[in-house]
Amino acid sequence: MKKMMVVLAATLLASVSMGQAGGAKATTLASARAKITQVIDNPSEMTALMSGLSADDQKAFLSEVNAAILTMPGDEAERTAKYVAITDAALAGAQKGNALALVAEVFATVPPASLAAVNESLGAGLMNRAADKGVTYTDDQYIKIAQTVMERVNERVANEDNSGVRSGFAALMLIRGSNSASNDAIYDAIVEAMPEASRNDAKVEWFPAALGRDREKSYEPMLALTDGELTNPLDYDVQHMLSIRVPGPMNPIGVLADISGSSTDKSLTPDTINPVVDAIQNPTDYQLPSLGAGAPFDDPHHMVDWVTRRPMSQPEEPIHGYQYQTTR
Repeated sequence: MKKMMVVLAATLLASVSMGQAGGAKATTLASARAKITQVIDNPSEMTALMSGLSADDQKAFLSEVNAAILTMPGDEAERTAKYVAITDAALAGAQKGNALALVAEVFATVPPASLAAVNESLGAGLMNRAADKGVTYTDDQYIKIAQTVMERVNERVANEDNSGVRSGFAALMLIRGSNSASNDAIYDAIVEAMPEASRNDAKVEWFPAALGRDREKSYEPMLALTDGELTNPLDYDVQHMLSIRVPGPMNPIGVLADISGSSTDKSLTPDTINPVVDAIQNPTDYQLPSLGAGAPFDDPHHMVDWVTRRPMSQPEEPIHGYQYQTTR
């Protein structure tokens, strides 16, 4: 029984074994690299090219192709479509016993945002429980296969960025591929096969949202944790931002505020926003401050230098900008 499980996990649920027949013309990794642009443009050529590589070279080549897709021009949707097509083609050309390693490589090298589509594609296709029409897997058999897959994926992604989320997408692929997403025994077993640090988040928040369990389907709880994702819910109108001339001594203050992120936080009140940014965003503060203004700005008995904040002698008459001078 154990031997059968190892074979099942290695060939990974069916069609992954397509293209594993021997006799493919040997290809060197160097010659394959020369065709990276070609296979990205035409992913169907990936299968034949992979078939001629050794098992180790297959992993290396798949990783390099995925890295190249990340730098290709176009929007995220176009790159995601390439990841999906390349993944299917690569698995179809896997060397015998190497499919599991390639699956782990996919979840380690494809950006998390694109894994949202990759997990659905694999779960409905090559990694689906019913993909091999000649074999019917019991729940227990499928759980053991899923645990083997998760073990390999967890090991491969452990040192990658967003490793917990990457493992989560692999688990989602297996839950979808079980064709029994509502089966708590399978669901719970796959969740338990995830890294311990991510299990609770996956069970309570990530998977119910991703699978649409009693809520609207969304990957946001997972993707909000990944690098480069917008996690701040505030919506900034960047198309209507303005530029103003800033006196030299004020530059460091504005820069420090921007670095800290405090100057663009709309939850702050106008009096706590950096004065440089405040001059743009606060409609009540379009006028330039009076020279020598302090706190309170209009009290002649508390005049301080605007830059040094040190007390200064009271001029005979408050000095203001010239008539109609504003930051607009």
